[in-house]
Amino acid sequence: MSVTSWCPWPAVALIALSFHSLLACKDDSEAVSTDICASGRRWIGGNSNNVEMSPGTECLGCHVANDGPPLMAAGTVYGVPDNTSQIANHCYGLEGVEVELEAADGRIWKTTSNRAGNFFFDGEPSWLAKPYVARFQYTTPDGKVVNPQMVLALPTYGGCARCHDGRAEPTPELTPLDADFVDPVDGLFAY
Repeated sequence: MSVTSWCPWPAVALIALSFHSLLACKDDSEAVSTDICASGRRWIGGNSNNVEMSPGTECLGCHVANDGPPLMAAGTVYGVPDNTSQIANHCYGLEGVEVELEAADGRIWKTTSNRAGNFFFDGEPSWLAKPYVARFQYTTPDGKVVNPQMVLALPTYGGCARCHDGRAEPTPELTPLDADFVDPVDGLFAY
């Protein structure tokens, strides 16, 4: 009898591969009525480590509070002007929105929103020289190209949902130069 004829390693490798495949098939989102989510999909994965996680939440603060990887800037783009119910229902946003940040020092970063509408730029929050300009480009289903741009003159923080959340509370006692300043605005959207 040869050594390989009784060796359990191929079976162990097959079992491990099958277990990994089961985990990879787990979907952290579900289809829902467009009456609930404009996108027809929402996040159900809790705090699992996934680039589609927790659309609409304040990404930078959550990553800091939960020891997640550092993010320079991040957010979710929605196709509706009032994102309050979208965030409350963990709804996905718009996929394929081109996002560009132009920092005060002239550096430009670009990315595209993923299936959940999330976009993010890896790195330390301090890497984004403030104030910065955020630009978005998206083609609507009817072929119209829209190019919204953030208009706040002094953004001092890259966690978009801090202000772009219908539930955000203003901080009138602070100035726009304060890192904790919040000036609530309509949701982060492209339409």
